[in-house]
Amino acid sequence: MGRARRLSSAGRVPALVVLAALLLSGCGFGSYSPVTQQGRDVHWLYNVLFVVAAVIFLLVEGAIVFAAIRYRRRDDVLPPQFHGNNLLEVAWTVIPFLIVATLFALTWGVLNKVDARADNPQVTLNVRGFQWQWRFTYQGEKVQVEKGQPAQDLTIKGSIAKPPQIYLPVGQPIAVNEQSDDVIHSFYIPEFLFKRDAFPDHLNSFSLTITRPGVYHGQCAQFCGLAHGQMHFYIHAVSPAAYRAWLEKAKKQAASGCPADTTPGQITAEHVSFDKDCLAAKAGKSWTLTFDNKEAVLHNIAFFQGSNDQGKKVFTGQLFTGPRVIKEAVPALPAGSYFFHCDVHPGAMQGKLVVK
Repeated sequence: MGRARRLSSAGRVPALVVLAALLLSGCGFGSYSPVTQQGRDVHWLYNVLFVVAAVIFLLVEGAIVFAAIRYRRRDDVLPPQFHGNNLLEVAWTVIPFLIVATLFALTWGVLNKVDARADNPQVTLNVRGFQWQWRFTYQGEKVQVEKGQPAQDLTIKGSIAKPPQIYLPVGQPIAVNEQSDDVIHSFYIPEFLFKRDAFPDHLNSFSLTITRPGVYHGQCAQFCGLAHGQMHFYIHAVSPAAYRAWLEKAKKQAASGCPADTTPGQITAEHVSFDKDCLAAKAGKSWTLTFDNKEAVLHNIAFFQGSNDQGKKVFTGQLFTGPRVIKEAVPALPAGSYFFHCDVHPGAMQGKLVVK
């Protein structure tokens, strides 16, 4: 009776181990649901590898627990011994070989699918990483994408970058070319189950096909300096019709020379950043600039002739702290392209003024 109870109690231990392993295995199946065809292949392979690893873990741990309980030492008599079992030796040689060979073949197939280039991509997106933001362009399209604005003035606590917003079609092959201007960065979108490093003087190319509409957050996944954590961007995956509509609108905005200025004559400062990097004005007419400073930090705006602040300064706005809104009269300017910045934070707050 006592021996039966001991065996019954001992039998609960392997059962508990198996139950715990099964519960933990549930945590391994994709915290992210893949939203690209390539991500689905990666997700499927991950699940296969996880199941195989879980089964092997349970078998090995079960054998260890069984041997520890069944053959635990009760006296000095050795349990029955055997050696030279050809069937066992063949089994533990052939079975692991077959498992590894099968997983290798499955992995090779998925890698080839993920690395395959689209023969006729509908969109080619060029990506350049720099300290510390991203710049995106659409190859063959006259579209201006608002590049990421780096927060270079790191002495201001809480300063953040202005992430780019990228639009891409769902269900169509997209080619991506990426490179770095300075150090190694890493293009990473969690829902895509994909990460690819961007190197200086080396072009990395890959293809993606997004399967689900949505807004997906991307970031740099390679520590690249002080403001690495601010290298964010957002992918807006929309239907092909919505993408074409956005593309036509973006082309018209780009043709105007100032696609970001949807509210002419107005600009806002917040988080040591302007809300737009382009202003538009009419040539030969004075105009009113409405400047909304939303933070208790000194800001202003100054205009220069040319493409940088080395040209002649043609207007200097009032320095003031917020939250406060002021209106300033800007004199008439000849047609052309001008540069503007904040005199206090020229590296982080800058853009261009297009006068037509």
